[in-house]
Amino acid sequence: MPDFKIVISDPQSVEPKRIKVKVKANDQIKSIAGEKEGKAVPQAKVNEKTKQLLNIDTLITLEITKQEGDKKVKVKSHFKVEVDNNVPDNEVWISKTMAEKFGAEDFEAIAYRTKTLQISIDQDKAINLVGLKIGDTFEANQLIGLPVKLKITGGSDNSGFPMRFDVTGAAKRKILLSGPPGFYPNEDGERRRKTIRGNTISQEIVQINTIIVR
Repeated sequence: MPDFKIVISDPQSVEPKRIKVKVKANDQIKSIAGEKEGKAVPQAKVNEKTKQLLNIDTLITLEITKQEGDKKVKVKSHFKVEVDNNVPDNEVWISKTMAEKFGAEDFEAIAYRTKTLQISIDQDKAINLVGLKIGDTFEANQLIGLPVKLKITGGSDNSGFPMRFDVTGAAKRKILLSGPPGFYPNEDGERRRKTIRGNTISQEIVQINTIIVR
């Protein structure tokens, strides 16, 4: 079975400030199993001044542009932030495993507060979410190692059918829709009968969308 995906958005990160930082692989930052494959949120260390400058709460994104042949390719990763005032200003320390993803152990990158990230978890862990509904909240720490509370805003099943907040239960149903999710009208007043999922997470759901709540 495919991994279960959790998409996390930060509603307070609308237009994050972007600054250039020096990134270094550091032995103090231990690699986490699955971090390179997007199954865990890796750790990064910054000092308090850099954290405040970027207005970071929990997550930071590092982004570089690499030349691959005749193309420029963006590489970016999201990290869980820990404050360490031994880190110099405008510098970020990451694990050697994550540095390999960027192709160097010492490089410059653009850093900013994370707007959205996606984490994959095994289906056996996702069982803990079965029965929760759109609008419910849960603690993400035990599930994905992120010390935040998440609110479920939507999701989709293994056939790509979206969950609807206004349809009770977990079953698949065909209903008349006038707007999203499930239908995006081309004209005012347009309505279509579309297949959707109810608002409750079942074992057929393979992705949920969430926002950080504070």
